[in-house]
Amino acid sequence: MLFITKLKKLAHFYPNASPIIDITMKLNLRFLFVFLLISAFSVFFLSSSSFAQKKQVPQTTRLLFVLDASGSMNSAWEGDTRINIARQILSDMIDSIANVPYVEVAMRVYGHQFNFKQKNCQDSKLEVAFGSRNNDKIRTMLDGLQPKGTTPIAYSLEQATKDFPNDGKDTRNVIVMITDGIEACDGDPCAISRGLQEKGIFLKPFIVGMGIEPKYAKVFDCMGRFFNAKTSRQFKGFLQEVVKQTLGKTTVTVELLDDKKQPKEANVHMAFIDQVTKKARYNLVHFRDKGGKTDELDIDAIPTYDLIVYTTPPIVQKNVEIIGGRHNVIKVMTPQGKLNIEQKGSLDYSTGHSAIVQKKGSSEILVNQQVNEPHNYLIGNYRVEVLTRPTTVFENVQINQSRMTTLKVKTPGVVTILNKLSGYGSVYVVKKDGSEEWVMNLPEKGIPRTNFALQPGRYRFVFRSSEANDSSYSKSVFFVLSEGGAYTLDILRL
Repeated sequence: MLFITKLKKLAHFYPNASPIIDITMKLNLRFLFVFLLISAFSVFFLSSSSFAQKKQVPQTTRLLFVLDASGSMNSAWEGDTRINIARQILSDMIDSIANVPYVEVAMRVYGHQFNFKQKNCQDSKLEVAFGSRNNDKIRTMLDGLQPKGTTPIAYSLEQATKDFPNDGKDTRNVIVMITDGIEACDGDPCAISRGLQEKGIFLKPFIVGMGIEPKYAKVFDCMGRFFNAKTSRQFKGFLQEVVKQTLGKTTVTVELLDDKKQPKEANVHMAFIDQVTKKARYNLVHFRDKGGKTDELDIDAIPTYDLIVYTTPPIVQKNVEIIGGRHNVIKVMTPQGKLNIEQKGSLDYSTGHSAIVQKKGSSEILVNQQVNEPHNYLIGNYRVEVLTRPTTVFENVQINQSRMTTLKVKTPGVVTILNKLSGYGSVYVVKKDGSEEWVMNLPEKGIPRTNFALQPGRYRFVFRSSEANDSSYSKSVFFVLSEGGAYTLDILRL
């Protein structure tokens, strides 16, 4: 463009050269057009490439089986031994998921290397490391397994942290423990499990018991999600359920209900908080389409959540268990209405103009709501204190389902103080009963002209110069300010 501008100037000073210059300008304009066209295609291509690069690789699930091979697994169970039943069902199940994409399986065993009498509490070993399609290795290992030792559950969980590769992949690490007994080595499996979950090493474990006495069930509840099989058929079903919950497609719909328990509410922020880590795993804004249908969410089914719906005030639904491999519906009562605090001339207040909103009877501040900006609240009774000067308080403000409640605040007036003296000035509002209440102080340093907003009413202004020798030199004057009106006060004339 600079080159073309120069050519135009040259044509102005040398008229005879105009034909040549015109040709040159046309060629340059064509070049400019081609350049812009290529640039546009380049931007489109690069943008498309960028979007293509953002396509995410599916998350890999790493499934670590921790198998009890202590001496008790040789016990008879339904016409066979527990180890034989576990060996066969586990082998068949791992075969069934061998070709599932983005799934890696590993096998840790405990209680199989040392005799029970030795009570070796470090008898735990990763027998088959993580890999895809390693089902034949696992089957061969299981076929040669001979139970004989003790039950170091806590130690095995600690060692399992080393089994998950630290290779930078986006993974969900899952432990499935199969056992017929409780901790035998004075470890604390619950504390170990919780600590490792808090560190994000693995998700909440699954524990599948084989004929464990009911009185010991609570021992495993604190470790993770516990299933206790009374029969081999139940054992197979529970393992299948664990795999379904881990690998199956899981969807969740959160239905926000109105006061008639109808799914009508929408566009509310919400978060799924992992109960163990206390961190938000999902932060979302609820969506409902024009037909009233809520969208389906992909939520990991393994953790237990606290669901927070950020209404005002927020609603917390604790202990939300999501069942994997199926569609889940979570219903939350969130009946809402709107509150609008309406005031003309609110911008006359120089600072941010808002209102403190509280539930009736509570000292907790829910929100500082901006004046003239509607806000949603759960239906109920509220106290609203508008930060006018002086404050305007509304008691017993009722919010109703799907309705707008409007509070009208009087338009402020403007007071102008003319002052060339340094001193101490205060404004007091005179109430209907004649009592006075402090409203504000003036800056101590004399400012020739000060403007500020006040609500309509009767006021007293008190002033003493900093040069005065005692308080008897204090001056006061009453004035009345009308709605939207103005009042000028000259301190030198008090």
